[in-house]
This record gives sequence, C-alpha cells and structure tokens, in this order.
Amino acid sequence: MSDWRKRPSLIDEWEESIDCVLAIDENGTTDLEGVRNIFSSNLFGLLQASYDKSLYLHERWFTITGVMFERSQFSTFKDKINTIKYAHWEEGMYKYKQGDRRVVFHSREIRKREGPFNPKLINYPNLMGDISSMINELDFRVYSASIDKIQHIVKYTNPYHVYDLCLNFIIERFCRYLNSNNKKGILMLESRGKEEDAKVLKFLVDLLDEGNNFHNKSHFECIKGVYFNPKWCFAKNNAKASFILLELADLVSYPIFKYVKTGSKDLAFEALERKLHHYPDFHGYGIKMFP
Repeated sequence: MSDWRKRPSLIDEWEESIDCVLAIDENGTTDLEGVRNIFSSNLFGLLQASYDKSLYLHERWFTITGVMFERSQFSTFKDKINTIKYAHWEEGMYKYKQGDRRVVFHSREIRKREGPFNPKLINYPNLMGDISSMINELDFRVYSASIDKIQHIVKYTNPYHVYDLCLNFIIERFCRYLNSNNKKGILMLESRGKEEDAKVLKFLVDLLDEGNNFHNKSHFECIKGVYFNPKWCFAKNNAKASFILLELADLVSYPIFKYVKTGSKDLAFEALERKLHHYPDFHGYGIKMFP
C-alpha cells in the first residue's frame, strides 16, 4: 500500500488498520466544451435550457457516487452477491469475449440485457428481484454529487472542473464520517486507463496533502490510500473473481443519475434510497446537486 501516491495502484486486500472503503462510480460525461458548442450560436436557447431542466437531459448531467462499506459488513456482502451469481450462472461464470470470467454486475449491460444478462440465458425478472433484495438488505452508506453542466457554464465564467467538484463533495462527507467515528478509510475507483488514472490520482493526492477551500489537510488524513482496480481480479485464478465493491457502486450510481435527471424514483432507486446519507432528508447530504 506504500506506493499508491506515486502511481495508480491496485488493491486486492484490506489491511487490518483500514475500517472502511469508499467505492466510486460515475455516470455521464465531464465535457463542458460539448455543451458550449450546442449553444455556440444560440444564446437564447442556452438561457432557456438553464431554466428548464427537462431540456437536453442526455447532455446536461454528470454524477459521481460513492458507496461506503465497513470491513465488518464485507463478508456478508460477498456471500450475498456470490449466492446470486451462482444461482443464475454455472459456477458464477460467463464466457465473455476474453474467455470464461466471473460474471460482473455492470449496470449498462443489465439495462441493455446484454452479455450474461440476456433473458435467453437467465430468468431476468428473478435476477432483478435478487439484486434489489440484496441492495435493500445490505448495510452501506451512499454519498452522491451531480452537476447540471448547462447551469454550471451559465452561472460561472470560469467554471470549476466538473469531476473535481463532485469528487470533492463526496470525499468531504466520507472523511466527516471517518473523523467523527475515529476510523480510517481508502478510496477505490475503477481503472479507466493509465493517463486518466494518473490525472485523478494527482488531484486526489493534492487534495489529501493540501486540503481544499473548506477543509485543511487534517480533515483528509483519515484516508490512507487511493486505488484503481479493474472489473476482474486477474491475480485470482484467471479472472474467476471480481471487485464486488466497484460492482455495487455501479449498480447504485445509475439509478441516482436517472433520478437526478428526471426527478422520478424507479424501483432500483427505491431499493437503495434508505442508504442515502441523511435519509429521508437526503437532498444536499446523500445527494448533492450543483450549482
């Protein structure tokens, strides 16, 4: 764990000193230039869209969600998710293009009913019921931040970076929990590529070492590592295991992203709603929307 500051690193075991993990996922894009280009010759359209949030739903929102898990709850989660995988696929495995691998719960594939989630291969409604029940029964906490990119560029001449703004918020809340309970934690993100991971790592190391506009560095000293993991654990029996905390973050983040965009709660959102920080008054706490 000592080299995580120098380069994007993977973690496959918790050290005994670590009490909590915050697994992080995202939805939408951070692109502000694309939004500007839509309205480059239509200032009136930009102002109209800034007031009417029903417009340009696909382009306007970006969400980052952090799922906080305690060490004491992890074995229960592992048992539940593996029970579901073994119930719906032989030995919990699927023949991906890269070969036989542990089934990974990927929100987009589940919604599109692609790959291992093809209804011709499994009882899809039963699987959805099992996943919802698992999320409802698990004990974890959710911090999420979303940004309306259209309102963001209208309000600010030099807008703060979208990814950094959202990530700041959820890490502040995570640290607030850790500090108030005298605990230590780590951050786990899905690896996106060497260059992108390096940029995110630099931002996070700077945040931990220097603090931000609201907290000095002492607020962030409870975080003892930042890691970038792929979907599958290749060190264990040729991808016959996966990083299940990242799967849970993926399953939780999209329903929140959808709720932020539409204002409507679907069944997936209702299954996780009670996990939102400061539920039932989670707006501004478990779900923060900028600006």
